[in-house]
Amino acid sequence: MEENGEHVTGPMLREKRQRFEGLLGVPEEERLTGDGWVASFTKTYHLQERRRHGEAASVDLTAVKDEQQRIATILAKFAPRDRWNFDETSLFAFAPPD
Repeated sequence: MEENGEHVTGPMLREKRQRFEGLLGVPEEERLTGDGWVASFTKTYHLQERRRHGEAASVDLTAVKDEQQRIATILAKFAPRDRWNFDETSLFAFAPPD
């Protein structure tokens, strides 16, 4: 969905659950209630909620992937000990500690 510029949210998952329960004819007494299932569902399917706002919401994901590939090509020329470490966003370089 992210490749299409869409984001999965908790409210979206709850709405989809209700729709599927209705379409599949799940009896009312067997339907999920509350939000406790959302955490286990997102963990099972490795879904993470990301809130994008400001500039982050307007990032060109194709350009980011292209840049990551370009950087990987450059870094491949160097031994791992001679590379800089990248933080978890893979966008900002940090000098390794001495």
